[in-house]
Amino acid sequence: MTHLDHKFVAPKKYSLTAFPAATDQPAGMKILNEATTPVYPRIIADVPYAQRGNLTLHLQIIMPPNATTSSQKFPLLMYVPGSAFHKQNVGEHLVHLAKIAKLGYVIAVVEYRWAPDDPFPAQIIDFHTATRFMLAHANRYHVDATKYLAWGDSSGAHTIVMGALTTQLSDFNAEEPSKQPLAYQGVIDFYGPTDISRMNAVPSTQDHTSAHSLEGEFFGSHNLNEIPEQVQKANPITYITDQKLPPFLIMHGNKDRLVPFEQSVLLYNALQAHHQSVDFYRLTGSDHGTDAFFTPHCLSIVHNFIQSVFN
Repeated sequence: MTHLDHKFVAPKKYSLTAFPAATDQPAGMKILNEATTPVYPRIIADVPYAQRGNLTLHLQIIMPPNATTSSQKFPLLMYVPGSAFHKQNVGEHLVHLAKIAKLGYVIAVVEYRWAPDDPFPAQIIDFHTATRFMLAHANRYHVDATKYLAWGDSSGAHTIVMGALTTQLSDFNAEEPSKQPLAYQGVIDFYGPTDISRMNAVPSTQDHTSAHSLEGEFFGSHNLNEIPEQVQKANPITYITDQKLPPFLIMHGNKDRLVPFEQSVLLYNALQAHHQSVDFYRLTGSDHGTDAFFTPHCLSIVHNFIQSVFN
């Protein structure tokens, strides 16, 4: 048997304050006296939130820097990344979103079921389920369950806009809405589609209408001209009335080659016609999904909107 030739110091549960600092000073060592308080957000990756058949759906949860070192609760931003309703790259905007999380928000990035295997309205149903998961686990993730809003880009923006407008409709909820009610307090729409039947009515670089277009597959691989009622069921404008809605923030580039700028104009006009609170920003010269939407200026607009919602 080999014996240790040094003293054994039994492990002890120290607090950080009580833990003895090492004082060794070997020749040539340099010393840094840096702040040790948390600075960067923390990402909790691949948190399962729902099982749909054989498919497990996940959240990427971004925590503010001080979330795990204090008892503070933070507002929740439910974010759905775009993917033309197909399989998402859920990490695409994590770097951008971390800048907002750093300001004091928990952000849950939602993975949804994707076309063509799971057509409309699976995506909206999953979004509602994900929100309920986060509210049910608010204490675990340091969330203030009284403060939450919806944010998304591209097809994810369509999902969250539809989600905010259909919280009480059973067709868009896997759970019983009256037993687990939802009320998103704000909606942030980055370049999302609205009336998909009109996407080829203006200049675009792709087919949005045929059965095997991205949008056609979203509707179960049908030509959109053959299913007008189903397409309008997926049009958020269908659900806008004079009943008070949460405030909206819309941003869209006027050179968007994939989701025409007109789509946001349609939504904005419908919200205004029904006397809803909405701010609309046109990004001059921006194509679809550029970094222009995440510049410090644009993120300051987003942050100001979020603060106005929760204050």
